[in-house]
Amino acid sequence: MKKRAIALGAFDGLHVAHAAVLESAVKPGLAPAVLLFDQHPLRLLRGAAPPRLLADEDRDALLREKGLEILKIPFEGVMHFGPRQFFEEILIGQLNAGALCCGYHYRFGRYGAGDPRLLRQLCGEAGITLTVVPLMAYRGEAVSSTRIREALAEGQIVDANKMLGRPFGYAFVVAEGARVGRTLGAPTINQEFPAGFAVPKHGVYASETCIEGQWRASVTNIGLRPTRVRPAEGDCPPQVSETYIINFEGDLYGLRIPVRLLRFLREERVFGSVEELREQIGRDVLLVDS
Repeated sequence: MKKRAIALGAFDGLHVAHAAVLESAVKPGLAPAVLLFDQHPLRLLRGAAPPRLLADEDRDALLREKGLEILKIPFEGVMHFGPRQFFEEILIGQLNAGALCCGYHYRFGRYGAGDPRLLRQLCGEAGITLTVVPLMAYRGEAVSSTRIREALAEGQIVDANKMLGRPFGYAFVVAEGARVGRTLGAPTINQEFPAGFAVPKHGVYASETCIEGQWRASVTNIGLRPTRVRPAEGDCPPQVSETYIINFEGDLYGLRIPVRLLRFLREERVFGSVEELREQIGRDVLLVDS
């Protein structure tokens, strides 16, 4: 079996620093691969994982586009391994590593006892190479999935997209809505954020939506039920992405439609009348088209 160059890390956002590690796994004579766990380690270690920036299927699709073989192993089976045991039994013995790549802050083994310094020592003993990608900064601080989540929560979508190296987006199944948008001349697609997914700050965003391979300009409102004029008493709906695709007519119910957020336009509002809401939608569309 051909030896592999394996990228190591959490890869929970596939941001620009992750991309640098993944690119380091492309080495002559070795098969490029990335090691993933079947679940986020913190889910088992602490009972909860950070909000996801990518659905697993979207992450895997992006990795395959980069030409990487995905090596997925159960975290529960290795969570008690010490650093040397993990290196020798998993990376060398099971996965046939011929080279390894990681970020400057990579940790491995029980209690995160292993670091790049120890990994370099182990690689030297095994006669394989190690590439450690240095810190990558944005606005003077290290790029991280945590910073991206914070930027999303504050509506700083441009900063989040810079750190991701692509627009933040999602592709959830279009669900039946209240059809309020149709009465306003602006029919929308409604997509519910699943539990555990990072939800950007509630409000209105310039966006783009992919229909049959073509990206179309759109306006996306994120909130509890964005187009409702007055919330019903006691109503606690899920967090929803509601997108008006400019100059598009068609039925997208039941389809998994990609939406990407480009910039924050305004705060979420509750309108006093349907006419006020209709006028505001018109202003939002003008901002996107301008």
